[in-house]
Amino acid sequence: MGVAAAPGREASAIVVVRDDALAASLELALIAGGLNAFLYDPAQGLDRLPLDIAMTLIVDQQILAPDPAAFVARLRARPWDGLIVLIAGDGEALQTVFARSRRIAVLEMPFVGADLIAAIRAVWPADPPKGSAP
Repeated sequence: MGVAAAPGREASAIVVVRDDALAASLELALIAGGLNAFLYDPAQGLDRLPLDIAMTLIVDQQILAPDPAAFVARLRARPWDGLIVLIAGDGEALQTVFARSRRIAVLEMPFVGADLIAAIRAVWPADPPKGSAP
């Protein structure tokens, strides 16, 4: 069964997690929310992320250990100003680290797909404002 592709990079997300069940769950939540999902194997190296295909990156905090802030700084230096959704077992510390950061959301496990979609839609609304550029 095919799913119609959502237009634009804002309607696409790259998922980078090691757990296959979590990856599948995130992919289904994204598709149900009207977004394109691209699964990326972290074994390929985070420096090779195909950021040109999406404006949202969903990544498991465990992949970014020991320094998620350094990873975010490297992304911003590429330059890439998309939304980063960090998935964490204990999100409180990350929320403190990134409290003043732009376009970073922290989702603490467990969460539901609607939480993920809400975090993305807070930055990339489903319908852009009238008169805005595509």
